[in-house]
Amino acid sequence: MSFYEKNNSEYNIESFKDVLESNKMSLTDIELALILNTLEYYHSHPTFPKFWGMIENHPVIHKSVIQFINLNRDYTDLLKGYLDEKFNLTSVEEILNKITNLLETYPYFLKNVYFQILAIQKTANAVGDSSDIFIAASRVKAFTLNNPEVDFTKIKDKMMVYSEIALLDKVDLQEITLKEIAAFREVTSGKLNEHELKDKRILHKYKSMMVLHHLFHTPGISAALLLQEVTPSLREELQAVIRNVLRCNLSTEYFQHILAAFANEEGSYQYPQLFAYLSKNADEEQLLSFIKWTAKSLQLDHHYYRALKVYLKSHPRSIWKNKGAREELQQISTGSFRKLITEVQNETASPAIKFFKKRGIHLSFVLCFTLVAGSGLYLVYDLLTDNKEKAAASNTGTAGVNEQEKSSLPEPPLEPFIRWDSESPFVFTADGQQQQLTFGQGNPNGGKSLVLKDSQTAENSFDLIIESEVSPFDENGSLKEGYSLYHAAYDFDKSGNPEIVIMALSQTFESFVWVYSPISENGNISLRTDITVKGMSTPKLIENILELIGDQGQSEKYAYINQQFVKQ
Repeated sequence: MSFYEKNNSEYNIESFKDVLESNKMSLTDIELALILNTLEYYHSHPTFPKFWGMIENHPVIHKSVIQFINLNRDYTDLLKGYLDEKFNLTSVEEILNKITNLLETYPYFLKNVYFQILAIQKTANAVGDSSDIFIAASRVKAFTLNNPEVDFTKIKDKMMVYSEIALLDKVDLQEITLKEIAAFREVTSGKLNEHELKDKRILHKYKSMMVLHHLFHTPGISAALLLQEVTPSLREELQAVIRNVLRCNLSTEYFQHILAAFANEEGSYQYPQLFAYLSKNADEEQLLSFIKWTAKSLQLDHHYYRALKVYLKSHPRSIWKNKGAREELQQISTGSFRKLITEVQNETASPAIKFFKKRGIHLSFVLCFTLVAGSGLYLVYDLLTDNKEKAAASNTGTAGVNEQEKSSLPEPPLEPFIRWDSESPFVFTADGQQQQLTFGQGNPNGGKSLVLKDSQTAENSFDLIIESEVSPFDENGSLKEGYSLYHAAYDFDKSGNPEIVIMALSQTFESFVWVYSPISENGNISLRTDITVKGMSTPKLIENILELIGDQGQSEKYAYINQQFVKQ
């Protein structure tokens, strides 16, 4: 039976205290052994912290014990419980204050491996658990010690690295803000590498945040060129992040970033989606400024003019409806831009104005004629009309060329979608049976009502319904002007029975998508609704993923798993 077992705890504590009191200046090897043996015996006992508390009251003994443990790591466990209790804290401020207190009081802790591990891990965990991870990380970066005898540099560097990793672990790139990107610039150590970041997910976030940091905060950098330097998959993800970040931060300063966010692999831009995004997130003044900036700064191609023309003519929030905006657009001096504005002006004019322009009669002359009708000045009218007839013939020819050029412009690729002619059924096969889907003039119900028929003439009708404030259908259920329907058969789960994808797409690339699965009930085929979603682009169908640009400009992905779509 050991000494500690022969005596009760109170006696052992008093004996321990006597040893400490009698050796305030130094310890013999026997006394050090007694202290260590006592700590080892009571290591798992509730009174263990009390023994360390008594040692703390004797600085010389405390230092001797810690230095011995530093040199003899077999005794490290005796220190763990003591330090674990010291660092039983949650906030970054509390932990940093505890580090300061311990190292200013007991600077020899700096050489203890377990103390170093706790300082790094506890700080990183507190950063990750903070309500504002960027403020927490900034406090770690700003942390210093006042004791000049303590070289805290190496531990501080490790604390910053692992605090940054904890921050990245919590960062949601789809929810990141411009303010947080600026904050990351201030807190990043710039020292992370693949050795430190064995987690590929964290490494991916780090690379993304570094690109965003340079994108928004490196003077003179080209957003488009910087995005071209990253991999296609990362570029696509960052484009979605930029669109989301700038929804509430649109200004001239970020016009090049917005443009880069809609760049495509062909070296051009997704202009229809760009104007749809701007019409939703920019006010009229910002949108007008953007158009003027592109006219001045870019070499514009027919894709741009076509998209801008469709937007100005057809979009419900088009700035063309604003007289002041129209006048400013008409002042843009570029020849091709003036031609575009003239076309928009002519094609959006009222039927009466179109008639008179076609006849070569200016509105001012019509008004003049109306005012003087019956006063004997018919000769003036005849002369004016005759003079304009020749110009009208010339203008008519020019308009014909413009229409021909316009019609020859290539339609954007929409594969695997096929435009749905209302007179032609969509034919597909389900469970070996041929099925036909019809809409509009192809069925008596018309509009958003679809009719599914099989080879036995069994019919099943249903409506294209989507929960949204806007709809591609009017109050009568007919497809609105400017919208077209498309269809595709796509096998998301490679089961051999493809799902049916239907899309209503506007000229400004506002899209409504329905996905149905053919199912057999009592020998008859019907369609089960799998997902309905609204976006600002045509959807991409890749393996089991449906991806499109959402209403807020962010990329949205839906994975088809176990016969249902799950948002990623």
